[in-house]
Amino acid sequence: MRTLILLSALPGSGKSTWAAKYKKANPKTKIVSSDDIREELFGKAQDFRDEGLVWRTFLERLNRYGEEDENATVIADATNLQNRYRMMYCLETPGFDRHVLVYFDLPFDVCCRQNRMRDEGRIVPQAVMERFQKEFEPISDEVKDLYDEVVVVRDFSPIY
Repeated sequence: MRTLILLSALPGSGKSTWAAKYKKANPKTKIVSSDDIREELFGKAQDFRDEGLVWRTFLERLNRYGEEDENATVIADATNLQNRYRMMYCLETPGFDRHVLVYFDLPFDVCCRQNRMRDEGRIVPQAVMERFQKEFEPISDEVKDLYDEVVVVRDFSPIY
């Protein structure tokens, strides 16, 4: 069974840490990270010069990794702050048999603190954090209906 796990959270919430722990417990898992793609393409995770290319690459890799193995598990590691993105990634990855949304519901101050503890090249400016907080939407019923499972993370410990 091919499974896509879409992460949705503010920067600094622990998405990448969660994904790495999941992969450690499930070694065949592939992780597609928007920050890693930016670093690969432009040398910096915070280089936003061609977001169209980043997101086309992101979606292409999700689908390609899903096609490579009938038992593939692929984690989509990006903020996915709005329901329209959560819906899009579910609908644009039809080759997966199962779609799981992992939504990180953590206090903003925790995310900001964690963000400041990141490596220098991955720190999101505070003004951007505040803008992202305003954009971060609760999961809509329409999104819940699209996904086979929705997991809500309220601390750093749960691993799906």
